[in-house]
Amino acid sequence: MGYYDGYLILSDIDGTLTIRGGKISPENLSAIEHFQKEGGKFALATGRNPDYLDGFPFKSNAPIITVNGTLLTTPEGETLLSLPMEEDFHDVIDYMMANYPEIRRVYRRGSIASYEWVRGEDMEYASKLLTGEPCYKFVIVCDTENDALRLMDDMVRRFGDRYEYDRSWPIGLEMHRKHSGKDVCLQHLRKILPDVHTIIAAGDYENDIPMLRAADIGCAVGNALPSVKEAADRVIVTNEEHAIAYIINELIPSLK
Repeated sequence: MGYYDGYLILSDIDGTLTIRGGKISPENLSAIEHFQKEGGKFALATGRNPDYLDGFPFKSNAPIITVNGTLLTTPEGETLLSLPMEEDFHDVIDYMMANYPEIRRVYRRGSIASYEWVRGEDMEYASKLLTGEPCYKFVIVCDTENDALRLMDDMVRRFGDRYEYDRSWPIGLEMHRKHSGKDVCLQHLRKILPDVHTIIAAGDYENDIPMLRAADIGCAVGNALPSVKEAADRVIVTNEEHAIAYIINELIPSLK
């Protein structure tokens, strides 16, 4: 029996696990290694694509949540849950492109390939954004944070019955399938990991809020948005203060 048997930690990457420069601190790395050796399960829950994790200096030992909770895979890459968008998003993208000149870029994310449209390109954007492999989400990059918030409010009002909208950084709005997200994948993990008795989730931005609410203990890092802190069960140290190491070395022992 390991000290951390039955615990699963799900961590966002940017602004939660990583520090400035996108690096993982030695303190976090050491704590994750110890946690896994002592029976704990640690996995990432990110808006990024699965291939982004290939260069990480550690390997998750539980299923990984990627593409903002629309894809759940084993550490070896086997798909456990796939939630791509239906092909009825054309009118939604057309509306955004026609009414929001402050949109700078639009990314269509598949499970592997991505397509990018940049404002000012003369070519027909539909050839990149509206066709191709199954689409898991769109990322819409605006000029300013206020632009992104205004766009999100409008999209939720007009199309919120069809798609989820949230942000993972100030000027980037993400659009994905209704009833998808990090929380949906977390609930699926409860079904397939019966030995886990406590799920602890950590995050910093709007797209983490559903996951923090669905977890047994939702932790907002100290640098998280106010709305994330309000939704969390606990507000812990900042990412620069090695938040994951804090969960492993301080929080879980206090629960015991």
